[in-house]
Amino acid sequence: MRKVVRVLCLTVMLMSVGMAAQSQTYLRHSIFLNGNIPTGDFASSASSNTVPLTVTQIGKDASVGFGLGYRANYHFSVGVGQVAPFAGIDFLWNTLGGGWSDKYSDVYYSTPTYFNIPILLGVSYIYDQLPWQSIRAFGEFGLGTDFLWITSEGKGKVEDLERYYYKGSFAFSFMLGAGAFFGEHVSAGIYYYGLGTHEIDYTQNTEKYHPMTGISRQRRSVGSVMLRIGFHF
Repeated sequence: MRKVVRVLCLTVMLMSVGMAAQSQTYLRHSIFLNGNIPTGDFASSASSNTVPLTVTQIGKDASVGFGLGYRANYHFSVGVGQVAPFAGIDFLWNTLGGGWSDKYSDVYYSTPTYFNIPILLGVSYIYDQLPWQSIRAFGEFGLGTDFLWITSEGKGKVEDLERYYYKGSFAFSFMLGAGAFFGEHVSAGIYYYGLGTHEIDYTQNTEKYHPMTGISRQRRSVGSVMLRIGFHF
């Protein structure tokens, strides 16, 4: 009989703890609009005015860009504020800046476009004791990987030796950010995304057609300073 009572008491205790934890824990989904300013080699000027850039200069001169992001996060109350572990993905777009679009148009070449896709795991801390009830401050960081994809540049077909294709690459990435929630469903923040050092190379299946075969891989440090507007539900 005592064993039964102990089991029942333990069961009730565990259920109480579970219910208490459940009352303070909830899942949220977030959608972000991102405006980004490139940093590192990604923002450096190409040292050649030759069109197309090819592998010796590609990965530079990125323009100011934009993007979209998605995040799933759990919120845990911690007495003063909340802790929110998250998993997220962003799709970031930049084209060539520095007047390169006009240079490419003049010779009827298609301009390459840069896509970064960072996938991050991280945690946010949300402070809810500000004097203004509808505003809460937050800080966060994340770690993960970034996938860089550069679209082809040039004109004609591969057999004409006038089109240049690049391999996609992965690199370690991190994120730091801070900002504020305005009410329950909108936030704004400033972020730095360190998107890693990427090695840029030709695709293997077209390298045999390429007039610059034998050029070594090029390394580019890629980063972005971002303004992010978030919508949470």
